[in-house]
Amino acid sequence: MAAENIPNIMRDFVKSMEKGDVDKALSFLTDDVDWVTPTGTIKGKDQIRRYFSSEAMKGLTVTESGNGIIAQGNRALFEHDLEATYRGRKAKWLAICAYEFNGDKIQHMRTVFDRLSLAQQMSSGLPKMLVNQIVKQSEKMVR
Repeated sequence: MAAENIPNIMRDFVKSMEKGDVDKALSFLTDDVDWVTPTGTIKGKDQIRRYFSSEAMKGLTVTESGNGIIAQGNRALFEHDLEATYRGRKAKWLAICAYEFNGDKIQHMRTVFDRLSLAQQMSSGLPKMLVNQIVKQSEKMVR
């Protein structure tokens, strides 16, 4: 598949996730798809279907940011902002996904995101104080 087709496939895949159209989202994936995330590895369409149907995906919005989509050969990187409400708390965080295609289907995905920023937005009470302390210590290292 030509690299110039990859960005449109990725955008259509993400739009179907945002709309909660699980069947359409799954149609962009190979049967043996795997998705490595900071919270674990999801293998196969059945596991991804369960993940897409979970509370974590409800109300998710994806906005291209920074470098957007960069495609070369059968691989692409996608820099974007994610926004969602989870357990009554709204959060926004940066993510980067690496995609590998087999023909016109996504076979491998690897996602990294700013877990510290997400924890800072989602926590409260003592956990939030601890997370904020970690953030302050990290900021000292870059000054």
